[in-house]
Amino acid sequence: MVSTETSLKMASILLIVLGMMAVAANNGTADQRDRRQRLRIGDGHNWSFIGGKWSDGEGEVISPPGAPFNTGVNAYDGQRTTNQDLLMAFYTGRAYRDFEAEFKFRWDGGHCGAGFVFRAQDARHYYIVNFPNIGQCSRAEHFWALISKVGDSGWVDVLKMEMLHGVATERGIWHQARLVVNGNEFRLWVDGRPMSPVYDDTYTQPGLIGFEAWAYGGVSSTFQDLRISGKSVRPKPWDATLQPVQNWFLPYPITEGQQTCSGITRAPNGDLLMGLSPGGLVRSTDNGRTWSPLETEGWQGGWIHTTRDGRLITLFGGEDILMAESTDNGKTWSEPVKAERAPFTPPENAPEMKLGGVHGFMELNDGTLLGFLVSSIPGHGHESGFNIWEWGMYGGHSAWSIRSTDGGHTWSAPVPLNGPPAIGQKYDLCECTSNVQTKEGRVLSLVRPIYSPWMWEIWSENNGESWGPATSGPFPCYAATALATKSGVLLVSGRMPGLGLYVSHDSGMTWKPYRVDTGGLWAMGRMYEVEPDVVLYVYMDHYASSMRAQFIRITPDGAEPIREMLPAEVQQMNAAPAG
Repeated sequence: MVSTETSLKMASILLIVLGMMAVAANNGTADQRDRRQRLRIGDGHNWSFIGGKWSDGEGEVISPPGAPFNTGVNAYDGQRTTNQDLLMAFYTGRAYRDFEAEFKFRWDGGHCGAGFVFRAQDARHYYIVNFPNIGQCSRAEHFWALISKVGDSGWVDVLKMEMLHGVATERGIWHQARLVVNGNEFRLWVDGRPMSPVYDDTYTQPGLIGFEAWAYGGVSSTFQDLRISGKSVRPKPWDATLQPVQNWFLPYPITEGQQTCSGITRAPNGDLLMGLSPGGLVRSTDNGRTWSPLETEGWQGGWIHTTRDGRLITLFGGEDILMAESTDNGKTWSEPVKAERAPFTPPENAPEMKLGGVHGFMELNDGTLLGFLVSSIPGHGHESGFNIWEWGMYGGHSAWSIRSTDGGHTWSAPVPLNGPPAIGQKYDLCECTSNVQTKEGRVLSLVRPIYSPWMWEIWSENNGESWGPATSGPFPCYAATALATKSGVLLVSGRMPGLGLYVSHDSGMTWKPYRVDTGGLWAMGRMYEVEPDVVLYVYMDHYASSMRAQFIRITPDGAEPIREMLPAEVQQMNAAPAG
């Protein structure tokens, strides 16, 4: 027989076991929920939003705020001094470290981004999987996926940027994404196509998940059917007042419409001069922090430049190159003089080829001036009625350069950038605005494509006397500008991904990519080194309004924004909330 004492012990053990089973069952229910949890916005409870509240639609659709999709309405006009083009939604209900997430996304416009945030410590520190849509990529079916991190700089530091084959890029198509996060390994699939794994140890603690989108003309991206599995924990308190960092300012705001910059230079007296339209010639005495108008006589715009021998000149014009000069730091300008240029000889198989105006100028270390031009074939350009989306039907674009060794008074005959030993021309080179000379003396031209996935990379070993052949470049970029710092670091910036910045410390052999803005999508900017390894970058926004600007510091392994040089009101906005 079993004693009473033994019976009591057995009963106690049974109660303990039953209790443990109940706890396990409850935990199992929670784990099961985590293994297949579907997230919705609902009334916004357990969500924190940046740029406006997100909402649910029919069919498990999750939408960022803004104007109705595909209306073309600029929902963010009047918000040009905020980050309202950046739209984020953080799920604050649970935190995840290792997990598997599945969701669908769709681009609703020609220029926008769709992103999934994970391990977010706050609104300024997180990882992100991002799918940018720039029209130049989508027209030729180049689907790019990125895995990046955001930290103290506020820039999106790209860990890997990869083109996935077999994924359509037209707007309005749903794509299925799957992300597996395990320790320091991140694996991504889009429509079943795998991206190379990414490894990083910056954020190892559990964090929030969420969405990111950026908009153009009120049109952005939508998401659908977000499901997440994995062990979750209670998140730490979330500071909803902490906003993403703003690294840009408006150097010379206008109200007349879209503003462009034709050049930045340092006048002989030390003032910085910048050519704006509208805005005229403006100057800065504090290395670009503040700008004021310069009263001028005879200023007609153009590429403003102070040559190595101290001449302040401007070059402008279409098929003809006109040059004017100032001897009083930009106040008065001489009458423009037409420069002599040797005639252009078209290729034998395209005798009707014409060259347009100069896209970009640069001065080499020995004082040689180079100009870059793009060809067209009458009947195959804008006037032809052909659509740029139709392969082989558009443009006849090839790239050429000219040289001046007498300060811009006379110019050589154009030579092709796709020169010997290349055979023929590549009719895909449509914009020659990003050109630099390395510290070794080689000249690099990175040319915008129409259909190629990457920029065209073209070198000259003899100061622009000959070039080529044109080869596939290191990254996609459009409407770009470039600079070589005095220390030899190369910078290129333009469209993709968002407003991208690419930095090379080894004379163009390798490049470090960043996304530095989402509201400066038009790019088409200018760079100038205002101090050693300190660069002022001025670029077009996409609101048909004022130029934006950032200060960039070169670091030993990349670059970073310099927020202490921003206006006081922007610095105050960036300051973290007390407590």
